[in-house]
Amino acid sequence: MRFSLRSLILSSAALCASTAFAANQVQMNVPFNFVVKNHVYRAGTYKVEVEPEKFIVILSSSQEPTASLMWLVGPSSGKDQASKVRLTFDVIGEEKVLRTIQYGGLTTPNLDKHPKHDVESTRIVGE
Repeated sequence: MRFSLRSLILSSAALCASTAFAANQVQMNVPFNFVVKNHVYRAGTYKVEVEPEKFIVILSSSQEPTASLMWLVGPSSGKDQASKVRLTFDVIGEEKVLRTIQYGGLTTPNLDKHPKHDVESTRIVGE
């Protein structure tokens, strides 16, 4: 009895840890190629993961696991965004340039260094 109670407690703790881990990541489909830091990333499925205790967001490609990027995040300016996850892109000519990643109440700073007057429109992927 004692062994099974211990196993039950340990398995419950492992399940809670894996659920918490899964709650901090989202798969998103980006339907177009995009640019980050002068590097082109292909259209496809990307994982957006946040580590709120470290104020870090990670964007990684499902097709190319070595192609991952990491940024510091801070509080976003909007309200009622606890479940919102979205990627915002600036459209400049034929290019889509990643501008921000928002994960709940956290967001990256502006990642697009182009002048505002060069931006023709904005595309949003996610909620």
